[in-house]
Amino acid sequence: MQNSAYYAVNIQPCIAAGEEARVLTEVPVKLTVFDRRLAIVSMSSVEAESNESLLLVRSSSLLTALLGLFETAWSSGYPMHLSAQVPPALRPLQRRILELLGTGVTDDTIAQLLGVSRRTLSRHMEQLYLVAGAANRFQLALYAARKKWI
Repeated sequence: MQNSAYYAVNIQPCIAAGEEARVLTEVPVKLTVFDRRLAIVSMSSVEAESNESLLLVRSSSLLTALLGLFETAWSSGYPMHLSAQVPPALRPLQRRILELLGTGVTDDTIAQLLGVSRRTLSRHMEQLYLVAGAANRFQLALYAARKKWI
C-alpha cells in the first residue's frame, strides 16, 4: 500500500474494474489461489530477496488448509472497495479517501497515494466528517460501516 506507483498500476485499476480487494497489516505467507483447485505459495518479501522459489499446490490436504487460511485472512481483512450504497454526492476523491481509510494507512500515505497535499486531504476529511456528523476518524469509519459504504 505504501508504494504509490505499484498501487496506481496494479491495485487501483482492478478495484475500478469491480474486483473486490482487502488488506491486512500482515499475512503469514504470500498466497494465490486459482478456482479453489490450485494454489501458489511464495516466500515473504524478506525471504523472496534471497530465495525466488514458488510452491505449486494441487488438490490435497495442504490445498484445503491453504484455502482455509485464505478464507480466514479474507474475512478479517479490510475492504479496499466501496459499497454501491455510497452516496453519489461524494466526490470521487472522497470515495477513494474512504477506501484508503479502511486500510489503516496513515494520512501521509493516503495523501501520497492520491497525489494530493496533506492540507488538501485534511480539507476533504473535514467535508467527510461534516457529511457523517463525525468528530474523528473512528466515528467516520463507524458511520461509513453502518451506512454500508465500506
